[in-house]
Amino acid sequence: MINIYEESPMGNREKMQSLLPLHYDELTKNKDIMILEPDYDKYQVLEDAGVLFGLYAYEDDKLVGYSLNIVSPHLHYKSVIMCSNDLLFLTPEKRQGRVGLLLIKETERVAKERGCNFMLWHAKENTALSAILPKMGCKVQEIMYSKEL
Repeated sequence: MINIYEESPMGNREKMQSLLPLHYDELTKNKDIMILEPDYDKYQVLEDAGVLFGLYAYEDDKLVGYSLNIVSPHLHYKSVIMCSNDLLFLTPEKRQGRVGLLLIKETERVAKERGCNFMLWHAKENTALSAILPKMGCKVQEIMYSKEL
């Protein structure tokens, strides 16, 4: 059975580090410039400010997924309190059931509880997440393009 808990992102840093390489290998493009080196000092500042929250999925005591999120007022529309998902990952062997949906829904519930009225998810194209989000009522807000300089 999978359980999801809200816990300190920086308190779970060591546990997350066990999954980050798998997350990076699977989903990161442009690996020649996108080197996995989290800025833990900035994450700590965000957590200390109360704007970073994390949800963690466990099977027994083993971490199998996470959702890290940043809460902030929108710069253009200050009455819009956004929750922007920074990291979302579930180990491949746990993706067949409803754990991913549960992690997404729990993230949205906690965001709303924290006063957010707008949720931002980002998904790589042609992934399971990009297929699931529209079925959960999400709409395309913008399309982001990237270019190495």
